[in-house]
Amino acid sequence: MLWSRSKWSRTGRSAPLNRRMQDQRIARRSPRFVALEAEMIAACEAAAMGTHPPTRATAARVRWDRRTWRRYLAAAMRLEGTYGPRIRRLRQEIGQLERLMTLPIAA
Repeated sequence: MLWSRSKWSRTGRSAPLNRRMQDQRIARRSPRFVALEAEMIAACEAAAMGTHPPTRATAARVRWDRRTWRRYLAAAMRLEGTYGPRIRRLRQEIGQLERLMTLPIAA
């Protein structure tokens, strides 16, 4: 899955284990991962606040009551189908790349 769009998959050869290339692959995926998480969290917070206008209250989660947390969690469950597969895929790809970086042959 990691190499599916690269020239390496089309030629049937393995991609080189070059630290610089692995760093670049991780660097391309990490911002997308963070952006997807932030987007999902923002959507859940918006649902949790309901009809209240966005304020600093979204950041003050310690002040949220049980109903607000229930709305947040309900939104998270509802949005899992939208964000979950992409977040899991990116997390898996980043993890695989990081594990490849630990191999002694990745010079």
